Amino acid sequence: MKASQALERAKRVKRAHEHEWLALSNVVSIGIGNVHGVTGIIIGVKNHPDAVREKIAAEIEGIPIEIKTLRELKAL
Repeated sequence: MKASQALERAKRVKRAHEHEWLALSNVVSIGIGNVHGVTGIIIGVKNHPDAVREKIAAEIEGIPIEIKTLRELKAL
């Protein structure tokens, strides 16, 4: 699959699911990026990534989903 096709597919999957993913209490961000060397979706959580993984598949329509714990940012 061409990179542009993979990007468009990832965007479509993200749009289709982001509302339900953002409704999960730990999810704070959703983006598209490099997941294990291919275009995928990265979901940022503030804690308990395993609890979120139970609710979100590791792959949807051939697009890999990575869940990352994010550190809190504080303005100086």
